[in-house]
Amino acid sequence: MLKNYFITAINNLIKNKLYSAINIAGLAIGLAACIVIALYVRDQTSYDKQWKDSDRIYRVNFIDRMPGRELKVASVPYPALPALEEFFKGNFEQIARIFDDGREYPFDIGSTRFRGRVAGVDPSFIDIFQLRVIAGSLEDTLTNFANIALSEKTAKRFFRSQDPIGKVITYNEGNTKFDFKVTAVYRIPGNTVLDDIPIISLLDGTLLHPYYTETWGNPSCSTYIKLKKGIDIETMMPLLPALIDRSIPVDDPTRKASDRYSLDFQRLDTSHLDTPWDKSRASGNKTVVMSFAVLSLLVLLIGCINFTILTTAKATQRTREVVMRKVVGAKRKQLIVQFLGESTLVVLLAMILSVGLVELILPIFESIVGKSFSLNYISLNAILPLLLMLIIVGISGGLYPAFILSGYRPGDALKADQSKETSGSMSLRTALVIFQFSISIILIIATGVIYTQMRYSLKRDPGYNKDNLLIINQMLYKDEFKGKFEPLKNKLLNLTNVSNVSFSRMQPSQRNELTGIFARLGRPETTYEIARRVIGYDYISTYQIPVVSGRNYSVERDLPERFNTGNMNFDKNIEPVERNIILNESAVKQLGFNSTEDAIGKNIHSTTFINTNYTIIGVVADNHIYSINTLPRAEVYSLEPNTVGAVTVRFKGSPHKILERVKSVWSRVMGDVEISYDFVDQLLAGEFQEEQTEMNVFISFSLLAIVIACMGLFGSASFTVDRRTKEIGLRKVMGARVKNIVSLLLWQFSKPVLIANIIAWPVAIFAMRIWLERFAYQFDPLLLIPICLVSGVIAIAIAWFTVAGNTIHAARKNPIHSLRYE
Repeated sequence: MLKNYFITAINNLIKNKLYSAINIAGLAIGLAACIVIALYVRDQTSYDKQWKDSDRIYRVNFIDRMPGRELKVASVPYPALPALEEFFKGNFEQIARIFDDGREYPFDIGSTRFRGRVAGVDPSFIDIFQLRVIAGSLEDTLTNFANIALSEKTAKRFFRSQDPIGKVITYNEGNTKFDFKVTAVYRIPGNTVLDDIPIISLLDGTLLHPYYTETWGNPSCSTYIKLKKGIDIETMMPLLPALIDRSIPVDDPTRKASDRYSLDFQRLDTSHLDTPWDKSRASGNKTVVMSFAVLSLLVLLIGCINFTILTTAKATQRTREVVMRKVVGAKRKQLIVQFLGESTLVVLLAMILSVGLVELILPIFESIVGKSFSLNYISLNAILPLLLMLIIVGISGGLYPAFILSGYRPGDALKADQSKETSGSMSLRTALVIFQFSISIILIIATGVIYTQMRYSLKRDPGYNKDNLLIINQMLYKDEFKGKFEPLKNKLLNLTNVSNVSFSRMQPSQRNELTGIFARLGRPETTYEIARRVIGYDYISTYQIPVVSGRNYSVERDLPERFNTGNMNFDKNIEPVERNIILNESAVKQLGFNSTEDAIGKNIHSTTFINTNYTIIGVVADNHIYSINTLPRAEVYSLEPNTVGAVTVRFKGSPHKILERVKSVWSRVMGDVEISYDFVDQLLAGEFQEEQTEMNVFISFSLLAIVIACMGLFGSASFTVDRRTKEIGLRKVMGARVKNIVSLLLWQFSKPVLIANIIAWPVAIFAMRIWLERFAYQFDPLLLIPICLVSGVIAIAIAWFTVAGNTIHAARKNPIHSLRYE
């Protein structure tokens, strides 16, 4: 019996080659898209689930609400851990800190010098996180400050094929040298928010300056807690303000520390996707992951609808087959099994083809999202979802022929000639085509909106001239650069086509959280926390930031700041230092001046680092150097030409040529130290990397959705033209022209697409308005209307192009052949 069913199914596939090919190919594309996105979703949702009792591990985050802005970070001040332990005594199974200031320190291994980050951790760190030890002992490492554990990647970088255990790494910066002995090599298993860097013992802050260990002013430690079983984190959250008030001293008795500072507990296995906190690493985005998941399901749904449309269409031609089978004794149960089996066989063939498509699509998708994925086809994690998909899609596709056709009574079917298509079948197919194209049009609109917003964001005026700017970066606090900045600047200025060179602490799009407390002179009771941008003399002219009032800094007239940003120990009662300062327009407003002209010559006061009276000499236009995708913030431009983290070169001509010349100058001044650089326009584009990825994925999957929908429409058109062959012949005999028949058929297939537009437009506009909320600056919403119109025209054009071949061929056929068709 089963053999007979199988032979019948194969014969039916061969007999209807076109429909079989469309069915299998459409489903295969949908399944492949779904599998690829499923790999991405699984990867993004797997972060930090590998740790023992991961649902009880939380990261402690810190919030600092400053005037005009709120700072959220995925770390807390050093004293937070003992404060938490004391306040919530008995609630924690383990608690640990990781101190990593983000700096790259110089290390010597023999005669070779490396730079790299290093993290100090508490011994309990390895109890919370079960790192995989490749060699040595992590327990030994964390009992002695002179020991160091290397990640497997770092060990290969430092020692290549040598055994690193017992080797000495020397920290060598300025006059400070310290030997570390390698006592362990580890690997972090699975996806995690933890950084893969060397670790040493924190040992009660031996690594740290008192500025970090004794104050709550610097959230420098990633802190993790593991709750005891049965402890509910929700009962602890309301108590955090009391902990803050108890632990952080305040100068103003009328205010509480919790008015400004807050702590937050975030479950670690959600932190990769659900985080506004960690800006030091590339995190995921829950909305993007969910969007991709929905997108893949929509593409699969279109493939399934395609399958259902064609299966339903062809099933109506098998009424006589069903009747004859029943006449010769077939039972309804046997017919149901046969139709469901044929449907499942098609899905199985599509699934086999989809595996090959996955191998073709996956490298392209990996290049788009910037991650690598792997699929083990013989694992239960892969087999079970595919098996479930096979059953669901196979059964759903065969439901109509299995339960509707198998229920026909032979006598009624033959008398009524029910081999003709019923209105119910036609209505179902029309509804499914409308649904298919609605999804496709929504995806086209989404792609158009993302592209338009990206273009708008990158073409917006950032408040400075972003073109032809080369940044030499990663230079802050590095000993090997001391005394070489001015020679480098002078040699760069001597290059042809270099017009300006300037120093700064940060580069554009680098999130600068430096702030200072300022007050109007004579009004010490009202203070303002304003962001500080640390710059050299030529910074404003190099970036061509408009000076709206006053003047720029001048070497002859303006002294640099006197303080060292690392020294917080000073006497606020000493005689104030006199300096000049430049503000931006937002800072002028925040400080309460009537206008930018009114601010010139006025004085402000600050004791943030040293007691200083500032005279305002200039006001520059608000700009987006901090971030092209945020509103301008109040900033002061602090003159510190010796605090150099980046060197900016303004040039003319070819970027590639100027880069080669800059590299040549660099090697002459800096020796064999590796250069790090970026172009400013690329930095700005990098701010929209996530949106760029979304756009590329939407474009790719929109194309797949359209291809599948077109395949379904083509199959449906072929079926309809077949059905109407005699009608077309009669129309031609009665005098109808080819263009009349083509117009008639095209209109029939245009109606579902037009209805799909009416459905898709409001849905797409609503969804994309929500998506656009992430941007501080959005393109004119009226542009959504032409985007929808263009998308609708594209959909109709695709539909016409898809069915044109069938309709023209049928319309041009000789009426004699058409009338003899049946």
